[in-house]
This record gives sequence, structure tokens and C-alpha cells, in this order.
Amino acid sequence: MDNVVRTKQQQKTRLAFINACVRLIIERGFDRITVTDIANGADYGRWAFYQYFESKEDVAWAAFEYWMTQLDQTLVQAVLHLDYPRREYESWRLIFRAFYEQRTFLTRLDSLRVSIWRERAKELLIKQFLQHLNSGQFALMQGVRPEIAARLYVAAFMELLEYWGTHPDAGNDEAMADEFFTFIFNCPPPK
Repeated sequence: MDNVVRTKQQQKTRLAFINACVRLIIERGFDRITVTDIANGADYGRWAFYQYFESKEDVAWAAFEYWMTQLDQTLVQAVLHLDYPRREYESWRLIFRAFYEQRTFLTRLDSLRVSIWRERAKELLIKQFLQHLNSGQFALMQGVRPEIAARLYVAAFMELLEYWGTHPDAGNDEAMADEFFTFIFNCPPPK
């Protein structure tokens, strides 16, 4: 359903379902909402919902993917003018800040966190990061093929996010960005 060219009205309708889904997940948690709740929250019926999404899992994934795409575009524009490795550090600060700001949504996904979502999120992040490595927008792990560097980076990033989610006392978003930079570059972050 995602590869369809949409009119502005169709995009608006799709976004209404995504926004309703996010709002309801934050309010109740993923496991406590239904397709009917999402459709009602968007001011549409179930029939309209199924014109855009196959299930509540599908719209929740679309919400995450939309958020990650917006974050990626914002991040590149924000750090493009910086030099290596400051560019990489500032991008991680923005990423950890964004995840911190969305923690309520992300932690309320309940059963989705242990499902196929982790694998889908990993593949999305690898794809995004690999594009940046191949385009030269970011540099990482000199001498390591971009396909390998992207996978290692994403695996470490996801593990740190998971740890941070279960150990919030580990530090704030800036502390996590510092830890990640130190791990990847084996030196303190540029400040």
C-alpha cells in the first residue's frame, strides 16, 4: 500500500490516520486500541482506514517510518555544514534527543517492541545510514565497507537505545550521544 502515488487529499487522510494512531498509542498503549478507535480518532470510518492500511500494526509502522523519515531529513539539514567528526556527533545528539522526546510513544508500543518491528526498524535505519555513507554526507569506520559499517553502527545504536529504555537513570540524551560517540570513535566527543 505504501508505493501508491497519492493526491493531496489522500495524503491528508493517510496522515490523519497516522496522527490518530500516535495520539491513541500515547494515551492508551498499542495493545488497548483498535482499528475502529483509530478510524474514529481520525474522523473517518473503518472502510476508509482499510483503503490506506491493512491493520493497526500497519498504521503504527507507518507512523514510525514517517517520524524516522522526517527526523532523517531534519538531521541532515541541521548538520550538513559541520565537519567530520563534529557532524557525526551533532547528528547523534539530535537523534537521541528525538528518541527522548518520543519515548512515550515508543514505550507504549507494548507487544510490537518484541515483534518483527525490531527487524523492520533495523533494516530502515541501515538503509538510511547506508545512503548517507555512500553519498559522503557522513563518515564512519574508515577502511570498513559502508554496508558493514552501517550494520555495525545500527546494531550498536539499537542496543544502546534498548539499554537506555530499560535503564533511564543511565543518563539523558546528551549523555547517551556522548557514550555512543566514544564507543564509535574511541575518543571523547568534540564539544
